[in-house]
Amino acid sequence: MRGADLPIRSKLLAAIVGTTSICLVITGLVFVIYSWFNVRESLDNNLSAVAEVFTLNTTAALSFNDAPAATEILSSLRAKDEVLQACIYKLEGVGAEHLFARYSRDGSVRERCPETPPNQNTYSHNHLIVVSPVLLGDEKIGSVFIERGLNDLWESTRLDSMVVGLMVLASIAIASILSLFLQRLISKPILGLLETTKKISVAGDYSQRAIPTGKDEIGELISGFNNMLTQIESRDIDLEAARTELELRIEQADIANAELEDALSRLKETQEQLVNNEKMASLGGLVAGVAHEINTPVGVGVTAASTLREDTKATTELYETGELTNSALKRYFSTCMQATEIILGNLQRAADLIHSFKQVAVDQTSSEYRMFELKRYIDETLLSLKPKLRSTDLKVDVECDPNLAINSVPGAMSQIITNLVMNSVQHGFDEGDKGCLRIVVEEQPSKILIHYSDDGKGMPPEVVKKVFEPFFTTRRGSGGSGLGMHIVFNLVTQQLKGKVEVKSTLGQGTTVEIAFPKKEID
Repeated sequence: MRGADLPIRSKLLAAIVGTTSICLVITGLVFVIYSWFNVRESLDNNLSAVAEVFTLNTTAALSFNDAPAATEILSSLRAKDEVLQACIYKLEGVGAEHLFARYSRDGSVRERCPETPPNQNTYSHNHLIVVSPVLLGDEKIGSVFIERGLNDLWESTRLDSMVVGLMVLASIAIASILSLFLQRLISKPILGLLETTKKISVAGDYSQRAIPTGKDEIGELISGFNNMLTQIESRDIDLEAARTELELRIEQADIANAELEDALSRLKETQEQLVNNEKMASLGGLVAGVAHEINTPVGVGVTAASTLREDTKATTELYETGELTNSALKRYFSTCMQATEIILGNLQRAADLIHSFKQVAVDQTSSEYRMFELKRYIDETLLSLKPKLRSTDLKVDVECDPNLAINSVPGAMSQIITNLVMNSVQHGFDEGDKGCLRIVVEEQPSKILIHYSDDGKGMPPEVVKKVFEPFFTTRRGSGGSGLGMHIVFNLVTQQLKGKVEVKSTLGQGTTVEIAFPKKEID
């Protein structure tokens, strides 16, 4: 059985008796060790005193070099049974001592004195050696060496250990008897509490209470346990009432759920209708954007056709009256050529716009690639925008290598330039403002970079973040459809397989950076 599984009585008994036993054993060991050192010190002092007496008695023998007398003096140690041997050393020369006389208890040579005496008193397991100098006046003439056994020390230690051991055993026995009585004072109320707990866990009856035994910690534990039972019993009553109320609420919730499902079904139908309405509204916005974007090239074409018609009427009248001159005829032909190019260019751009809006509507692109001169194509695009730019005070600068020819989609390029310029005209400047639109084309080994910028009003950060979103515009009620920059984004990223980024600071203009890879001729 593990220690954690032992009954509380056994644990209390083990704790009391174990603690008492350990303390008694430690105390006994300390006492025995102290007694051993105390006796050993006493033996050392006694033997040192004997050695000093013999140094005084052997001074004359050493002085007169009388070895028999010294031996006779040492033989008086027979009265001390513990002395094993004694030796007298005589100092001869400088620092050299030699054995002068010797005494041995058993008379044998088993115990041999060392050739020279040790410098200090020494202990071994069973021997004590004392060395004392022999002085003549202040001059050392020899040494006395005495060795005794320590059997009496160990016998005294054994006797003390037996006495201490018997006392420890007796104390442990007494402590065990007392702990049997004391542990009942602690275990009895705890066992009563345990019995009450078992009854409650088996029967589930929280009306039972444990019997308090006092006002100590165990009594407080029993009181707290009883209070806990009171609270549990009260909560059981509350839980039962809550369960009844919950069942009623569940029935009401089932009814409400049925009503909610019916409402959800109607909500879904309404939602589908709203989504369809939103789609129609988006389609209406798209149509409005188409009309707005196509209005510019169609208007330019109409203006050019009207100008051509007026010049044709004037030339016809001159011809009929016979007043038509060569210079007037040449001027008329020049006007015809310019008007025709403007009409054809804007009609083509209108067709490209319709095609681009169709791409937005169906979210796909499919245009053919061909080689064209980029500088010339940008100039032609800007030419078609002159009727719109003429009504503003804006200047357009183009920096591009005139010999740069690329294999790309000219319609997409025209659409991009047109939308960027129109976006600057509509949103970058107020009516009557002067400004500059700048287009810089840079050729790199693997891609084409187009930097478009204006020095207009610029945009705040929240507008920059949404500038490419479809139908997002800051001039919804002033002709803005919100599709211009979205179309630019789609053309660059999908058709040209490139990247476009807008940078703008309020009051410092706007910059659009476009990069797309070169396409080799198939």
